Amino acid sequence: MSSNGFIKASYNLTRFAITVNELTLGLKEKLPPTDSRLRPDQRCLENGEYEMANAEKLRLEQRQRQARKMQESGWKPQWFVKDKGSETYRYIGGYWEAREDSRFSWLTSNCTTRVSPKSSNQN
Repeated sequence: MSSNGFIKASYNLTRFAITVNELTLGLKEKLPPTDSRLRPDQRCLENGEYEMANAEKLRLEQRQRQARKMQESGWKPQWFVKDKGSETYRYIGGYWEAREDSRFSWLTSNCTTRVSPKSSNQN
């Protein structure tokens, strides 16, 4: 660590900034697989593995493009419904209960439930 409190190999982030993403004991089991603290590119970057971080970032971006295509063909968020006549989504419950029970194993990589466009539920 340098004299100004910044860790040199970590993009001049303070020790606090680096620990914000720390996975504490028991936390990982309660997080959905989409939590940013679990991003492999971020972990590689924090560990100074810059080439691996870049490769992971490119892989994740490709997955995001695939998820966007799937959304365009019809999708329904798990814990939200779209309000009629609005672009606003409303929380309908269930996330905190699933988190408490560690029931995230069924989630897909983009955290949506696939439905046909005609059957999407819009309130």
